[in-house]
Amino acid sequence: MNQFETYDPFEEMHEYYRLDNPTEAEQFRFVEAMEYAINNSVYENDIIACSYNLAMYYRNIKDFRLEKKYLEIGNDLGSPFSMEQLGVIWYYGLCGEQDYEKAYHCFHDCGTRRGKYMLADMYHDGRYVEKDISKCQEILDELFIGVESERTDPRFIESTLFPEIALRLVKLRIEKKEDTVNDLTMLMDARDIIVLRQKSRPFWGNIQVMEDILKTMVLMVGSDHYFVDLYDLLTLTANKATVSFKYGSEELNIEVFTSEAETIYQYDGRWFHGAVDFLEKACVGGKRITTVIDELSAPVVLVLSE
Repeated sequence: MNQFETYDPFEEMHEYYRLDNPTEAEQFRFVEAMEYAINNSVYENDIIACSYNLAMYYRNIKDFRLEKKYLEIGNDLGSPFSMEQLGVIWYYGLCGEQDYEKAYHCFHDCGTRRGKYMLADMYHDGRYVEKDISKCQEILDELFIGVESERTDPRFIESTLFPEIALRLVKLRIEKKEDTVNDLTMLMDARDIIVLRQKSRPFWGNIQVMEDILKTMVLMVGSDHYFVDLYDLLTLTANKATVSFKYGSEELNIEVFTSEAETIYQYDGRWFHGAVDFLEKACVGGKRITTVIDELSAPVVLVLSE
């Protein structure tokens, strides 16, 4: 008898999403639960939801071929979010083949906010479509109207696309040499949202957005190595440094140094390939470091050489 004839796969799903740093066994149990639900559910919406859950699971571990497999299940059943993410796969060539035409049609037809700002990117860069900065601006301005109120609304704080849309608007204004004096506040709000998003549901894509936000802020106001939290490692440019912080009563250190043009982070007996890799994978007290960032002291940075 299959274990899910006794145990509800949807309860397994909810239990998995309550975990901060699931073990291999817990991940396996989640995958099995979603597979069972896909193969045995009567309702299409359940199949769409579970196939999307599995697609996002494989995206999180960067197995993009399996992500694509499960997105196609949802797409065939009419899910706009599965179509949107298929567009991302085609746009970035995550399965080895980059196809801007397929990406365009996915983004255009899905009608989601993410699909629309990806269309703005395509018009900005002239990918498949003719380059059209005005069209890019028009799309982003329309999207911003829809997300601006979400930036401080706790109901949307983890789901809003305000950071991605605001970032694109600010970068576009910088590119057009327009006044950006009020845009720093937008980026600071975007930064805070990413922190909360990453605490709730860690995902490597959040770190990439955060890096872009912080580097844009540095472009606007410069940097003096003043650290607010560990995310500021993303803008640290020292060739050699020691970063110290506390978790409870425990003092922890990160050693940063450059080796053969690569920045290496040494922490807790592990080696990380740069700040992005560190923020994605480092743990403290058995939890991912970004999920307990409020419990860490502000880091102290000793720059040993430039």
